[in-house]
Amino acid sequence: MNGQVPEQEVENMELCDLREEKEEESGPGVDEPLNHGVTRISETATSRSCSEIIFWKCKLWMVITSAFLLLILVIIISLIFYSEIYIDEDEYWDLKSIANGNHHNFSGILKIQCVSSDWILSEPAYHLLSENLSKRLTDVYNYSPALRRYFISAEVISFSDENKTVSFELEFSVPPETEEFMKYVMSETFVKDVLRQNIYDQEEIYGVDVTGCTHLTLDPTSLSVSSIQAINTDG
Repeated sequence: MNGQVPEQEVENMELCDLREEKEEESGPGVDEPLNHGVTRISETATSRSCSEIIFWKCKLWMVITSAFLLLILVIIISLIFYSEIYIDEDEYWDLKSIANGNHHNFSGILKIQCVSSDWILSEPAYHLLSENLSKRLTDVYNYSPALRRYFISAEVISFSDENKTVSFELEFSVPPETEEFMKYVMSETFVKDVLRQNIYDQEEIYGVDVTGCTHLTLDPTSLSVSSIQAINTDG
């Protein structure tokens, strides 16, 4: 009454202050269970959607898995079917048609080099060199993507001791129906360039022992190829 606050009112104010402090302290903890509850509700909804029955007894996850497996099966079947019916024209040719085709023969000359100028090629060494070069010529044209299907044979026919050159012959056969198409491929220039590129890649000759020479090489600049004649086997 004399300007002092009654004791009862002081106690009430202190209780209110304590109540507010408790509410502030418990405030952050209230959101936590709510957020947790929302997360659980979301997970439950997702789980229910995946387990939801679309038709009959099929659930959503079953439908998705079946569609994925079906797509893989279709792709595999398509690849198998494509590989069975597709024929690569570059890997297939009619052997009978080629055998009965027009023969194209070429003759060639190639110089053999050695560091020593007075080397001598003996008879055994000549036969070994001839076999070596014949095999190399055969491999060159057997592995040529453009000429391998038409290639028949390659053979070294002679060796000149005077100018150290070998002479060889090449034989190809072209079916009549592709004769016009092969006019540019089955030419002296093309046949020569295929062999010349191989010699540039490997000029050395291995496996041949020659008296007076330990290192034999082929000279790609000396290579010459000329057409002998085209023979029609049909008569």
